[in-house]
Amino acid sequence: MKMKDKVVMITGAAGGIGKYLSIRLAEEGALLALCDINETSLKEVRVLCENKGAQVFTKVVAVENEDENKAFVNEVVDKFHKIDALINLAIAIDTPHSFLDHTIATLDKSYRTGLVSTWHMMRLCYPHLKETNGNIVNFGSAAGYLGLEGYAAYAAIKEGIRGLSRVVAREWGKDGITVNVVNPGAITDNIKNYMSTLPEEQRDPGLLGFKETAVGHFGDVYKDVAPVIIFLASSESKYLTGQTFNVDGGVVMNA
Repeated sequence: MKMKDKVVMITGAAGGIGKYLSIRLAEEGALLALCDINETSLKEVRVLCENKGAQVFTKVVAVENEDENKAFVNEVVDKFHKIDALINLAIAIDTPHSFLDHTIATLDKSYRTGLVSTWHMMRLCYPHLKETNGNIVNFGSAAGYLGLEGYAAYAAIKEGIRGLSRVVAREWGKDGITVNVVNPGAITDNIKNYMSTLPEEQRDPGLLGFKETAVGHFGDVYKDVAPVIIFLASSESKYLTGQTFNVDGGVVMNA
């Protein structure tokens, strides 16, 4: 029960990582505030978490819209009276295609749903996180870190989020707020569903940019990635800030 009675907000909570992270947080005793644009999937995640005994507040939010983000934060505080952790997962991503085939619309979609939403949510949650000495977990990607082909817009935005996170970690450290970044490496339900639509000869995860891991298998969100995110969202990680954690089975090894 590492997160017992801690209020955790997650954007993009109905997606591949968000779903299993929410379930794991429910098992750890967290009070959950979840948002996503996909109402059907969000309801499914809510039921799964409530079945674990968690109190759950959900709201359909277009995260690129500052007013909708503000309403979400206000409703969470009205219900739970505090915010202990903010986890920014939301971002829209297109299927891989070459840089020359990217358009400004492609870039703008990832920019507004990823970087802009992260920007707004951190600012909106700041006074509440300051009161609780709270934690922020944002998300980068190996797409940016390694320069994976086909992900130009997504990679650019993910690296922007990492830069923003480091600046805010320095500025808000004196307020007791930590800001860290996770680069996750796992085969999510969304990726599995996408792969199932491809011809059999194209279903190799390596073709989607997944590199061979040092541990010999690809990660599982629930077992491998979620525990690290929860650690960074908990009080146990208060001496860590401004860092990027590659939770990817050793694909990226820092010096």
